Amino acid sequence: MKKLLAITLAGVLIVGTVLATTGCGEKKPYEKYDLTEYITLPDYNSYKAEEPNVVIKDSDVEDEIQNRLKSAAKTESVTEGTVDKGDSVTISFKGTLADGSSPSGMNSDSYNLTLGSGGMIDGFESGLYGAKIGETVTLKLKFPDPYKNNEELSGKDVTFEVKVLSKNVQKVPEFNLDFVKENSEYKTIEEYKTALAKDLEKQKYEKQLSDIKQNLYMKLVDETEVKKYPEKEVDEYFEELDSYYRDQAKSSGYEKWEDFLESQKMTQEDYDKQIKTLAEEYVKQEMVIYLFAKEEKIEVTDKEYDEFLQDNLKSAGFKDEEDFEKYVGMSLEKYAEQAKLSRNMLLTKELDTLYDKLIEAQK
Repeated sequence: MKKLLAITLAGVLIVGTVLATTGCGEKKPYEKYDLTEYITLPDYNSYKAEEPNVVIKDSDVEDEIQNRLKSAAKTESVTEGTVDKGDSVTISFKGTLADGSSPSGMNSDSYNLTLGSGGMIDGFESGLYGAKIGETVTLKLKFPDPYKNNEELSGKDVTFEVKVLSKNVQKVPEFNLDFVKENSEYKTIEEYKTALAKDLEKQKYEKQLSDIKQNLYMKLVDETEVKKYPEKEVDEYFEELDSYYRDQAKSSGYEKWEDFLESQKMTQEDYDKQIKTLAEEYVKQEMVIYLFAKEEKIEVTDKEYDEFLQDNLKSAGFKDEEDFEKYVGMSLEKYAEQAKLSRNMLLTKELDTLYDKLIEAQK
């Protein structure tokens, strides 16, 4: 199954998700600026960095085993027992009005329903709680008034004869040697648990390390002094953000922009101020990235960038760039520029460099 290129780099640490998908996509942004005229970085060499401290307990392993068992569960249709709220059932039903008629839409030989979902009129689903599979239940109900689905039925009495034909149940496998052999390369339960513990340890280590680096980056951004903002970049982000939120308003059903603002209890002036503040924050974050890279002489080479794109292209399930463009609707190069993958790679390198430097200094 194809998927868009996974952005698993530290660039996703940047505040907000909009930043990762907007912007004009320059290959070398801020190159024309002397960023020291715009910001002053803090003394990041004085920062302290902790190392990950991972402890995997037996309970962690057992919890993960239960998660894997649930993931391997299969849905089966059963025709014995009773049903209750939350059950996914198949029913047959016939509705009859007080005059003996049974209008279209009030009958079904096989209808799938989750009890308690609110898909039927009041009393229908709750009336089946505790019902035995295979037995017929009589429900004397009344259509709501008004009944939007069929105004002619509004407020009318109705009797439903309902039979629960079956219900779907999740059959969770047992954790035994058969499960281990069917779902892994290991031949004993102990080997499986040992490998699982190592996987958990690696996952937790990487998560802790990512969090530590994220905190370093946000500390770096927070403590950076802004002297002024490059107006061009702020304006570009403002336009991108404004377009994004206006599109979101339309997709949420607001035909008029003013109605959306009213729903958010803000004026156009309030909105503009908030968007500009957000745009300035994004620009600040980027200026920090590029000034830090210059001071530490860090760069992403064309070779590294190209290799990264090709590796992600393959891992995402695409044969080549032509296949990618046909599926996504834009070239790989354009997608990478819009997603700012080069910037994200640069940030990853920077955080690796800063973290390693701080750990080494603390030894």
